[in-house]
Amino acid sequence: MINSKNIALSITTLLLIILAGCSSKPDLNSESLSLSTARYGHAAVNDGSKIYVLAGANKSGFLSDIEIIEPLSGKKEVLKNRLIPRRYFSAVWDGKHSIYILGGVSIEDKKFRYEKRVEVFNTITHEVSFAQPLPAPTRINSAVFLNGSVFVFGGGYPSKRQIKASPIVAVLNIAQKKWVRAADMPTAKTTRAVVRDGLIYVVGGYDRTSSLDVFERFDPQLNKWESLPTMPEGISAHSLTIVKDKLFVFGNYNNLNSTYSYDFLTHEWELIDIGYKASRHNATTTLGDTTYVIGGNTGGKGPFLDYIQVFNL
Repeated sequence: MINSKNIALSITTLLLIILAGCSSKPDLNSESLSLSTARYGHAAVNDGSKIYVLAGANKSGFLSDIEIIEPLSGKKEVLKNRLIPRRYFSAVWDGKHSIYILGGVSIEDKKFRYEKRVEVFNTITHEVSFAQPLPAPTRINSAVFLNGSVFVFGGGYPSKRQIKASPIVAVLNIAQKKWVRAADMPTAKTTRAVVRDGLIYVVGGYDRTSSLDVFERFDPQLNKWESLPTMPEGISAHSLTIVKDKLFVFGNYNNLNSTYSYDFLTHEWELIDIGYKASRHNATTTLGDTTYVIGGNTGGKGPFLDYIQVFNL
């Protein structure tokens, strides 16, 4: 005989399991995604559905490939020998079908150079063309796309056989195909930048002497800078992303496990523990509600990392 009480209990238990599963978040770290080639000093951007991992370097030297990753399916495609072999550069997606690749250090015919050429990768045809070159080449610059323009912040440039930090902000108007100069950053540095609500935020950096705790905001409409609450410590060789009302910072040259968040509502920094694995010179991109911290290294001679850390923040 079927016991109706047991059936009711079983149904209740099943519903609880289903509800628990629906309310739980995915694991913060996922081992299901990885790079085909380990790398550091690369760039990563997404177009709303795919992640593009561009160039960089590893123990074999400078890289010139593009890895295209579809996170939901895990599908990967590698386009070999598409780019100028370069590292320590920046890249942005224009919201349509072009990725702009800017600056850094390149190597061709066994010769190193600070790179002025701006490559444009078409995400539909996979062809590479060139835009107007940078006014001046820099390594470890940071770029964002906003309102039809590419903004490139700071970086290091060669001067009398040494590297100096730059405060310069160069702006490429894509429609006009012209570079102009915006107001200099308050501090010269290699840094990282992100966009939120029409404003650009730069976090930390390196001034060729020490890592910096600066946090600054640029208003492109007013062409003005504003200093914001400083970070708890100086950081460099890091990456950034914004998720909803928080900014997240991954890695630090000297403290590789460093992970910070800044709350735009409370205006406070917080040292957080989300299971982030140590790395520097990685690249971060957020697709939907999921953030991907990609590759990096843990020292000048490696190891060079192929894993992709996945966070639901």
